[in-house]
Amino acid sequence: MIITNCPGCPYFLDRWQYVIAETEGKCYGVNGEGIPVFTYEEVAGLVMGYDPWDLGLQVHQIAVEPLLDKIGIPYNPETKYLGLNEKDLGKPEIPNNIRCC
Repeated sequence: MIITNCPGCPYFLDRWQYVIAETEGKCYGVNGEGIPVFTYEEVAGLVMGYDPWDLGLQVHQIAVEPLLDKIGIPYNPETKYLGLNEKDLGKPEIPNNIRCC
């Protein structure tokens, strides 16, 4: 896991792992997973008990579920892509070269 302190860094580090995996076929995490990238505010929210999807972790390019499982953060996979009033936001396409949950 990478923790950053500026808003641009997690976007860059998260998004470009996905781009590199899709264009070059390289993955920098173990087992074909990327390395999750969070801001310190997201990590603080998790340890304070906020729902990961309320924090917006479902919009990360790298799957966060393996890390959430590893550190014992509860989440409901069925509500991952639900917006306000439980509106279905749609599920993104599955990438070819990086493992997603």
